[in-house]
Amino acid sequence: MAETDILEETHMKWSSFVIRGILALIAGFLVLLWPGIAVLTVVILFAVLLLIASIQTLYLASKVPKGLPQPVVPIVTAVFGLILGIVALIFPWIAAVTLTWLIAALMIWMGFIEIASAIFHPEFMKHPVLFGLSGALGVILGGIYIFYPGLGAQVLVMVYFGFFAFLYGILSIAIGLEVRSEKKAMEKKAAA
Repeated sequence: MAETDILEETHMKWSSFVIRGILALIAGFLVLLWPGIAVLTVVILFAVLLLIASIQTLYLASKVPKGLPQPVVPIVTAVFGLILGIVALIFPWIAAVTLTWLIAALMIWMGFIEIASAIFHPEFMKHPVLFGLSGALGVILGGIYIFYPGLGAQVLVMVYFGFFAFLYGILSIAIGLEVRSEKKAMEKKAAA
């Protein structure tokens, strides 16, 4: 491969990083600007994914050769997934609240485990107080999300999608600019 080919390829890569970064910044900004719409979008995408996976599972279950036992568990799971996917599409805010409650229950459960570990097994960790405080934070936030699931869904989407996309965009742009500067250095070296 000629050095000019490598330079062309590098040029495409740095610009793709920058474009991806700009798109991620826009997506992160939009999620932070309209978290309610973002929650609705995430729930609808989740429902569509659930429907596609369920249909695929039913299709694969139907392809079991005759004479072999029918896969009952995948079929039941797929039917359950179809029902949940349809319900989530029809009632997206109920699905968002339910998902938030599940996440909140997990946060509370894990928080209590961390608190219990810090109290009853401090010898296994370097900083049991911090571990216990981390668990308490999980219990508190989980409790808030249980009692205010609409707020919890928006906060979760803002933090996990909005801030992540925003930071991912900044890092992608930085990588793209770094690759571009490396390309310019290679061009100078090739010209010399």
